[in-house]
Amino acid sequence: MYSKVRQVVCDSGLWDNGRELSHGFVLSPSAYEVTQDKRNELEAIGVALHDCLAGLGRIATIAFNPKLSHGATWGMITKALHTGVPAIYHDIMLLNPSSVPSICKVDIMEESESGEFRIAEIDGHNKHGLGYSTLGARIRKAVMPNAKTFPGVAATLASEIKRRNENSVVLLYADQERFYLPEFHILQTELATHGVEVVMIAESDVCVEGNRVIVSKDGKDHRLFVDLPFMTVRGAHSQAVNQVLAMRYRAGEIDFLIPPKPFYGSKAVLALLRNDIGNEELEAILKSQIRPASLELLRRYIPETYLVHKRAKEEYWRSKCNGARFVLKESISSGMKGTVFSDEPHFNAIMKRACDSYYRFVLQREITNRSRSFQYFTNEGCLLQGEWFMRVTVHYAVCHVADIVITARQDKKVHGALDCLQFGTVIVK
Repeated sequence: MYSKVRQVVCDSGLWDNGRELSHGFVLSPSAYEVTQDKRNELEAIGVALHDCLAGLGRIATIAFNPKLSHGATWGMITKALHTGVPAIYHDIMLLNPSSVPSICKVDIMEESESGEFRIAEIDGHNKHGLGYSTLGARIRKAVMPNAKTFPGVAATLASEIKRRNENSVVLLYADQERFYLPEFHILQTELATHGVEVVMIAESDVCVEGNRVIVSKDGKDHRLFVDLPFMTVRGAHSQAVNQVLAMRYRAGEIDFLIPPKPFYGSKAVLALLRNDIGNEELEAILKSQIRPASLELLRRYIPETYLVHKRAKEEYWRSKCNGARFVLKESISSGMKGTVFSDEPHFNAIMKRACDSYYRFVLQREITNRSRSFQYFTNEGCLLQGEWFMRVTVHYAVCHVADIVITARQDKKVHGALDCLQFGTVIVK
């Protein structure tokens, strides 16, 4: 079994050229089991998520237009959704107000006592992890070839790309995203089996000719891109690439599977949707654009979350904790970066930083993560059993679950690392 699992990873190319040292993880023959009841629950979350994101897109379009919005609450929404967002996105975020990501990553945890799902993060502006989800599905297929499964992110994306009358898509990656190139290759290979060509290119390799960006050797004018990534801030070449892509998007000449709306990946969204401060005007705004049933359903899964700002004193935000365990998270950050728990020694210093800024951090009640017993292999191939904290990453394709990949560690700070497990999911009765 160990040889079979390891061979799948090696065949993927992830560990080529010594990358096991940088992209390694602990191999496991395990699979996360989703019952039909849990599947129905996750699908219901997907419908509510779609409604909420589409509604937030419309709210943002109103908020960012000074002719349409007025007052402190609208100003708060504007600042919160602009925080950490480069200027290139500020006007194109207003286009296609109701558009939502074709693929949206949601990090879910199982609460320790109840086992109930809790949403730790909604990331609708991130292509990272699609390759790892594909790899997890491949491992699962090798270990459990006859298991019932979700359709998979590659098959789902291929269907969406073909629905748009395309058979190719450009995966443009920023220079600082080169670490993710091996997993992008996994996605590229898998999409090819579904009849979709993925043209991968780094921002520095794009050629700008007038109002065109050339991303392939044959000079083909590609219309569909995976996303518009955060590119080099001060590079003249990257600025030119950004400007041409933005111009062509405004003109309707190109489109993105993941719309250029970075606020879909901001943790501020969780605080706005929850509205734990009880702002009546915000509540009216939310319900004017989001079906109340969808808003209430999603709120049941999001833990108590506040947008921290310096208009209130530090003592006010500390009082919200009221002796409970909380976590501070940067509004725009990746993985566990910018995240600090209230029992960590540097929490006080980060709290002071948060309280001296506007909406750069959210304060969220800590989800007491449930540990599970999973099998795993040692480097020598011995099969062991241990307790692991896990993060359930659900990839939603519009309203439906495309697939689920599990990341697990023996530390509550669950993220991709050399000491983590990564494996796929099966559907059981």
